[in-house]
Amino acid sequence: MNPSNHDDSAPHWASQYIGLPWVAGSSDCWSFARRVWRERFGWNVAVIDVDATSRLASLRALDDHPEFDHWQSVSEPREGDACLMGKSERPSHIGIYLEADGGGVLHSLEAAGVVFTPMAALPSVGLRVLSWHRRR
Repeated sequence: MNPSNHDDSAPHWASQYIGLPWVAGSSDCWSFARRVWRERFGWNVAVIDVDATSRLASLRALDDHPEFDHWQSVSEPREGDACLMGKSERPSHIGIYLEADGGGVLHSLEAAGVVFTPMAALPSVGLRVLSWHRRR
């Protein structure tokens, strides 16, 4: 599903990213999120140098990278917030919350590339939301 504006007359800005391929180091989940935050929100977010194909490396990077000192945990997401996700209790994947189509996550999956996943469909791709974060 492509995200659309609430008035259904024009595509949501995120539509331009849907279908881009997943590429380690340039369009993996963190690299893609950095790109969107820079291009759409004007935020310069730090590089996290990690082997994006390693779940364990991703877990460690998302657990304790200093970049997260610039984010605050929030209970209710809004457009542009970081969505930390995982298959267990620890985050291993990140995406960006969009208010489009009732709310969902724009993210880059190794098997699918960039997709928009409605909130209710996250379990179908093996993910669950662990926390929301807003740039300070």
